[in-house]
Amino acid sequence: MREILSYLLGRRCFLPSVTEVYDMGVVEKTIVNGSHLQILELTVETLEYWNVSASSICRILCLGVHELAGGHSKADGIDDSCVLTTEQLERSRLVLELRIIINATFENPANRRRFIHMAIPLFSRRTFLDMLENDGTNALRKAVSQLGAQSRWIW
Repeated sequence: MREILSYLLGRRCFLPSVTEVYDMGVVEKTIVNGSHLQILELTVETLEYWNVSASSICRILCLGVHELAGGHSKADGIDDSCVLTTEQLERSRLVLELRIIINATFENPANRRRFIHMAIPLFSRRTFLDMLENDGTNALRKAVSQLGAQSRWIW
């Protein structure tokens, strides 16, 4: 796991420039049918696109900061043998569902990038980043569901 996350965070590869109109079908298919590595890769790319720090990514995905140590490349044998815990997989999928909701709600790319850093009245003025980092999986599932139900509201 350490090698995979180091590789993903080390390459600084953001989502394609077409992220603003990124095919949500790809994200949905990855959530449902993707390998653990594909889900982790898309989750890390999404969080990086939102300007989330490496230490915050570790907290969101329930990883220790020590798992970022070392620089690895694709040649070091990183493949689809990556296995996430049930909690890491669920949290990754929730991040991807949140991405779908944000992209459906906001047309402006700047708003898409900064949404998780904004205080949200629906959640007692907490930021979604704070919830991702500090709340349990059940609370996150409920928050993402509530946000999805409120999608297309005026900010």
